[in-house]
Amino acid sequence: MWNSPPATILVPVDFGEPSARAAAAAGAIADRTGASVRLLHAETLEAPAYFTHDQMASLERQRKAARTQAETYVAAFGRTHGVSPAGASVLDGPPAATILGVAAEADLVVMGTHGRQGPRRWWLGSVAERVVHLSPSPVLVVRDLPPAGAGAIFQRPLVVAPDGAPVDPARRLAEELAAAFGGRVADEVAACESDFASRHDASVIVVARRHRTDTTERWLRSCALPMLFVPEP
Repeated sequence: MWNSPPATILVPVDFGEPSARAAAAAGAIADRTGASVRLLHAETLEAPAYFTHDQMASLERQRKAARTQAETYVAAFGRTHGVSPAGASVLDGPPAATILGVAAEADLVVMGTHGRQGPRRWWLGSVAERVVHLSPSPVLVVRDLPPAGAGAIFQRPLVVAPDGAPVDPARRLAEELAAAFGGRVADEVAACESDFASRHDASVIVVARRHRTDTTERWLRSCALPMLFVPEP
Protein backbone atom coordinates (compact mmCIF):
# COMPACT_ATOMS: atom_id res chain seq x y z
CA MET A 1 0.00 0.00 0.00
CA TRP A 2 1.36 3.42 -0.94
CA ASN A 3 2.02 6.13 1.61
CA SER A 4 0.45 9.58 1.56
CA PRO A 5 2.18 12.00 1.28
CA PRO A 6 4.74 10.05 -0.73
CA ALA A 7 8.01 8.96 0.84
CA THR A 8 9.37 7.36 -2.34
CA ILE A 9 8.98 8.60 -5.92
CA LEU A 10 9.76 6.64 -9.09
CA VAL A 11 10.57 8.53 -12.31
CA PRO A 12 10.84 6.48 -15.54
CA VAL A 13 13.00 8.34 -18.09
CA ASP A 14 13.85 8.07 -21.76
CA PHE A 15 16.07 11.21 -21.75
CA GLY A 16 13.66 13.30 -23.83
CA GLU A 17 11.94 16.57 -22.95
CA PRO A 18 8.90 14.82 -21.37
CA SER A 19 11.30 13.00 -19.02
CA ALA A 20 12.95 16.31 -18.16
CA ARG A 21 9.57 17.76 -17.13
CA ALA A 22 8.79 14.66 -15.07
CA ALA A 23 12.15 14.91 -13.30
CA ALA A 24 11.52 18.58 -12.52
CA ALA A 25 8.07 17.77 -11.12
CA ALA A 26 9.44 14.90 -9.01
CA GLY A 27 12.22 17.15 -7.72
CA ALA A 28 9.71 19.81 -6.69
CA ILE A 29 7.57 17.23 -4.85
CA ALA A 30 10.62 15.72 -3.14
CA ASP A 31 11.81 19.15 -2.00
CA ARG A 32 8.48 19.81 -0.29
CA THR A 33 7.74 16.38 1.14
CA GLY A 34 11.20 14.99 1.90
CA ALA A 35 10.59 12.03 -0.42
CA SER A 36 13.43 10.11 -2.01
CA VAL A 37 13.53 9.80 -5.80
CA ARG A 38 14.56 6.83 -7.92
CA LEU A 39 15.14 7.26 -11.65
CA LEU A 40 14.56 4.30 -13.94
CA HIS A 41 15.38 3.61 -17.57
CA ALA A 42 14.10 0.34 -19.07
CA GLU A 43 14.63 -1.20 -22.47
CA THR A 44 14.72 -4.64 -24.01
CA LEU A 45 18.12 -5.87 -25.21
CA GLU A 46 17.97 -9.18 -27.04
CA ALA A 47 20.93 -11.18 -28.23
CA PRO A 48 20.73 -12.86 -31.66
CA ALA A 49 19.52 -16.45 -31.44
CA TYR A 50 22.64 -17.73 -33.17
CA PHE A 51 25.07 -16.46 -30.51
CA THR A 52 27.32 -19.12 -28.98
CA HIS A 53 27.83 -19.59 -25.25
CA ASP A 54 31.12 -17.66 -25.37
CA GLN A 55 29.51 -14.85 -27.34
CA MET A 56 26.67 -14.66 -24.82
CA ALA A 57 29.14 -14.48 -21.94
CA SER A 58 31.07 -11.71 -23.67
CA LEU A 59 27.86 -9.83 -24.40
CA GLU A 60 26.78 -10.05 -20.75
CA ARG A 61 30.11 -8.59 -19.60
CA GLN A 62 29.67 -5.72 -22.06
CA ARG A 63 26.11 -5.17 -20.82
CA LYS A 64 27.21 -4.95 -17.20
CA ALA A 65 29.85 -2.35 -18.04
CA ALA A 66 27.41 -0.41 -20.19
CA ARG A 67 24.72 -0.59 -17.49
CA THR A 68 27.06 0.96 -14.92
CA GLN A 69 27.86 3.81 -17.30
CA ALA A 70 24.18 4.22 -18.16
CA GLU A 71 23.17 4.45 -14.48
CA THR A 72 25.69 7.25 -14.05
CA TYR A 73 24.16 9.01 -17.05
CA VAL A 74 20.61 8.55 -15.69
CA ALA A 75 21.60 10.11 -12.37
CA ALA A 76 23.29 13.02 -14.16
CA PHE A 77 20.16 13.53 -16.28
CA GLY A 78 18.10 13.84 -13.12
CA ARG A 79 20.44 16.35 -11.52
CA THR A 80 20.47 18.43 -14.70
CA HIS A 81 16.69 18.68 -14.54
CA GLY A 82 16.19 19.47 -10.89
CA VAL A 83 16.27 16.24 -8.91
CA SER A 84 18.99 14.65 -6.79
CA PRO A 85 18.12 10.96 -7.07
CA ALA A 86 18.64 8.54 -4.22
CA GLY A 87 19.03 5.85 -6.87
CA ALA A 88 19.29 5.40 -10.63
CA SER A 89 18.60 2.09 -12.35
CA VAL A 90 18.87 0.74 -15.87
CA LEU A 91 16.89 -2.48 -16.25
CA ASP A 92 16.61 -4.89 -19.15
CA GLY A 93 12.98 -5.60 -19.95
CA PRO A 94 9.83 -4.33 -21.64
CA PRO A 95 9.38 -0.75 -20.41
CA ALA A 96 5.76 -0.97 -19.22
CA ALA A 97 6.16 -4.28 -17.38
CA THR A 98 9.46 -3.17 -15.85
CA ILE A 99 8.04 0.14 -14.65
CA LEU A 100 4.99 -1.57 -13.17
CA GLY A 101 7.17 -4.05 -11.32
CA VAL A 102 9.17 -1.27 -9.68
CA ALA A 103 6.08 0.92 -9.16
CA ALA A 104 4.86 -1.53 -6.54
CA GLU A 105 7.73 -0.33 -4.33
CA ALA A 106 6.98 3.39 -4.77
CA ASP A 107 4.40 5.73 -3.26
CA LEU A 108 4.19 7.83 -6.42
CA VAL A 109 5.19 7.41 -10.06
CA VAL A 110 5.95 10.55 -12.09
CA MET A 111 6.07 10.18 -15.88
CA GLY A 112 6.30 12.52 -18.83
CA THR A 113 4.23 12.16 -21.98
CA HIS A 114 3.98 14.08 -25.23
CA GLY A 115 0.37 13.16 -25.97
CA ARG A 116 1.07 12.08 -29.53
CA GLN A 117 -0.87 9.41 -31.37
CA GLY A 118 0.47 6.83 -33.76
CA PRO A 119 3.94 5.25 -33.90
CA ARG A 120 5.75 8.39 -32.68
CA ARG A 121 4.16 8.01 -29.21
CA TRP A 122 6.88 5.51 -28.22
CA TRP A 123 7.02 4.36 -24.62
CA LEU A 124 6.34 7.63 -22.86
CA GLY A 125 3.03 7.78 -24.70
CA SER A 126 1.48 4.34 -24.87
CA VAL A 127 3.48 3.04 -21.92
CA ALA A 128 2.24 5.91 -19.74
CA GLU A 129 -1.31 4.81 -20.48
CA ARG A 130 -0.61 1.24 -19.42
CA VAL A 131 1.16 2.32 -16.25
CA VAL A 132 -1.74 4.62 -15.33
CA HIS A 133 -4.24 1.79 -15.79
CA LEU A 134 -2.31 -0.88 -13.90
CA SER A 135 -0.06 0.81 -11.35
CA PRO A 136 -0.84 -0.07 -7.72
CA SER A 137 0.46 3.39 -6.77
CA PRO A 138 -0.67 6.88 -7.84
CA VAL A 139 0.75 8.07 -11.16
CA LEU A 140 1.41 11.72 -12.02
CA VAL A 141 1.57 12.24 -15.79
CA VAL A 142 3.23 15.49 -16.86
CA ARG A 143 2.60 16.65 -20.40
CA ASP A 144 3.25 20.35 -19.71
CA LEU A 145 4.23 22.20 -16.56
CA PRO A 146 2.32 25.23 -15.25
CA PRO A 147 3.64 28.60 -16.53
CA ALA A 148 5.17 29.20 -13.09
CA GLY A 149 7.07 25.91 -13.34
CA ALA A 150 7.25 22.73 -11.30
CA GLY A 151 6.99 24.67 -8.04
CA ALA A 152 3.38 25.57 -8.85
CA ILE A 153 2.18 22.14 -9.90
CA PHE A 154 0.01 21.56 -6.81
CA GLN A 155 -1.08 25.13 -6.15
CA ARG A 156 -4.66 24.44 -7.23
CA PRO A 157 -5.57 20.76 -7.66
CA LEU A 158 -9.00 19.91 -9.07
CA VAL A 159 -10.32 16.47 -8.12
CA VAL A 160 -12.23 14.45 -10.75
CA ALA A 161 -14.34 11.40 -9.87
CA PRO A 162 -15.44 9.73 -13.14
CA ASP A 163 -17.82 6.77 -13.20
CA GLY A 164 -18.71 7.29 -9.56
CA ALA A 165 -15.21 6.45 -8.36
CA PRO A 166 -14.67 7.01 -4.62
CA VAL A 167 -13.11 10.42 -4.16
CA ASP A 168 -11.63 10.06 -0.65
CA PRO A 169 -8.13 8.71 -1.47
CA ALA A 170 -7.72 11.15 -4.38
CA ARG A 171 -8.89 14.16 -2.39
CA ARG A 172 -6.74 13.25 0.61
CA LEU A 173 -3.59 13.01 -1.50
CA ALA A 174 -4.51 16.22 -3.35
CA GLU A 175 -4.95 18.06 -0.05
CA GLU A 176 -1.64 16.81 1.33
CA LEU A 177 0.32 17.76 -1.78
CA ALA A 178 -1.47 21.11 -2.07
CA ALA A 179 -0.54 21.88 1.54
CA ALA A 180 3.09 21.00 0.82
CA PHE A 181 3.07 23.48 -2.08
CA GLY A 182 1.27 26.22 -0.16
CA GLY A 183 -1.88 25.82 -2.26
CA ARG A 184 -5.35 24.43 -1.73
CA VAL A 185 -7.72 22.00 -3.44
CA ALA A 186 -10.64 23.34 -5.46
CA ASP A 187 -13.79 23.13 -3.37
CA GLU A 188 -15.89 21.26 -5.92
CA VAL A 189 -15.37 17.79 -7.40
CA ALA A 190 -15.57 17.47 -11.19
CA ALA A 191 -17.15 14.48 -12.92
CA CYS A 192 -16.00 14.61 -16.54
CA GLU A 193 -13.67 16.19 -19.06
CA SER A 194 -16.02 19.08 -19.84
CA ASP A 195 -16.11 19.98 -16.14
CA PHE A 196 -12.38 20.63 -15.92
CA ALA A 197 -11.75 21.83 -19.48
CA SER A 198 -13.12 25.26 -18.57
CA ARG A 199 -11.31 25.49 -15.22
CA HIS A 200 -8.43 27.80 -16.11
CA ASP A 201 -7.36 28.18 -12.47
CA ALA A 202 -6.55 24.47 -12.01
CA SER A 203 -2.84 23.59 -11.86
CA VAL A 204 -3.26 19.79 -11.85
CA ILE A 205 -6.16 17.36 -12.36
CA VAL A 206 -6.39 14.66 -9.67
CA VAL A 207 -8.36 11.68 -10.98
CA ALA A 208 -9.93 9.05 -8.73
CA ARG A 209 -9.09 5.92 -10.73
CA ARG A 210 -11.35 2.91 -10.48
CA HIS A 211 -10.64 0.86 -13.60
CA ARG A 212 -9.40 1.08 -17.14
CA THR A 213 -11.49 3.27 -19.43
CA ASP A 214 -11.08 4.80 -22.88
CA THR A 215 -11.85 8.12 -21.21
CA THR A 216 -8.58 7.98 -19.31
CA GLU A 217 -6.63 7.45 -22.53
CA ARG A 218 -8.35 10.40 -24.18
CA TRP A 219 -7.56 12.64 -21.23
CA LEU A 220 -3.91 11.61 -21.28
CA ARG A 221 -3.65 12.50 -24.96
CA SER A 222 -5.53 15.79 -24.85
CA CYS A 223 -5.21 17.44 -21.43
CA ALA A 224 -2.27 19.84 -21.22
CA LEU A 225 -2.43 20.01 -17.43
CA PRO A 226 -0.53 17.50 -15.30
CA MET A 227 -2.83 14.64 -14.25
CA LEU A 228 -2.49 12.62 -11.05
CA PHE A 229 -4.31 9.27 -11.19
CA VAL A 230 -5.04 7.85 -7.73
CA PRO A 231 -6.17 4.20 -7.47
CA GLU A 232 -8.60 2.87 -4.94
CA PRO A 233 -6.79 1.62 -1.81
